[in-house]
Amino acid sequence: MALKKCRQCGFPIRFGRFFDWRSDGTIIGTDRLQMRSQITFLENGEMEGLFEDLSIVLGMPIDHILIEAEKNVGTEFYADTPLRFLKYAPKNRYFRPAIAAKMGVRAVRADVAGLGSGIISADFYRGGTSMVMRFRNPVFTARSVGNTLGIYESIEGIRGTEYEYGMEDGELLVWMRHPSSPQEPLSETRLFLEEVRPGEGPLSYERCAACNTPLAASRAFDFNVKEGIITNRNTGKRELVGAVQSVSAMLRELEAELSEDVLVPLFGCQKEIARAQIEAEMDTGGDDFWERCLVGFALRGLGYPDSFEQEGGSITVSIRNAYNPTLYAARVAAAYECSTGLIADIEWTSRDRYDASFTISKQAT
Repeated sequence: MALKKCRQCGFPIRFGRFFDWRSDGTIIGTDRLQMRSQITFLENGEMEGLFEDLSIVLGMPIDHILIEAEKNVGTEFYADTPLRFLKYAPKNRYFRPAIAAKMGVRAVRADVAGLGSGIISADFYRGGTSMVMRFRNPVFTARSVGNTLGIYESIEGIRGTEYEYGMEDGELLVWMRHPSSPQEPLSETRLFLEEVRPGEGPLSYERCAACNTPLAASRAFDFNVKEGIITNRNTGKRELVGAVQSVSAMLRELEAELSEDVLVPLFGCQKEIARAQIEAEMDTGGDDFWERCLVGFALRGLGYPDSFEQEGGSITVSIRNAYNPTLYAARVAAAYECSTGLIADIEWTSRDRYDASFTISKQAT
């Protein structure tokens, strides 16, 4: 699974063709089947850590909610991959031999590896009954498990798969079985993917003349498709590519189960994680701190403000197409705390998925 690289900047040609860094700080990904999604680069463990912290704050496990949300995403995203042909075969082991399932998984292995999500393989498959999937160099367990369930249910034409998952010698295994009784589908209001809206903004990048990739991205991200790993050369940490629609589906499911009040602790948990990252990876001094910080967010596809105003001790931001308004605002609040040494508070003017505005200022004592 070797990747051809651009002769000028060294970025993988395949991703230079399919990843579009836009001037609004987002990245639009188009796969080989012409499916579009808004994507982000995030440190491995960041989203998992965020939801683990949120689970602790809430005092309850939430992995099952995240897995259910990601299962719906997996069903949508993989409906048009080569795996789709299996669903037309009769649901028994004679017409669905294990070799066919393993070949189908192998057909999408490079796609999964190229996104930094490890190496997938099928350990076992029996049509109409069960399947076991393996992830070498796994990332974000809830996402991996949910995606796997979504693919399996799409292929098998079922819902309510009985499943277990766990680690074996550093590899993630997912055991799946057909449900013992039929399951009712969720409401259609819980089963949609948000629309991808390519936007324009005030940001500009210095780009490679050959492949049009931002040179900062070419220098930062190293793709090892053989191992399914993306490494950030600047930090030495592993990264993974994720779909914004996946994050949105998870947060939408959390709100549906726990109410909108969950956004308050979510903001706090993301702020703490982002503050630790900024303190470890950035020089928080200098007049250019905010520009470096905001461009860094944009290079990851998180968004870039339409307007950014500093007045007195507060910062007001308006942004469209942020990967998530609450999580983006938490990053800005974290940067505020790093640059001022103060505890940040937030006041929202609007918090729509595609158009948000907020003010960060010193927390009242």
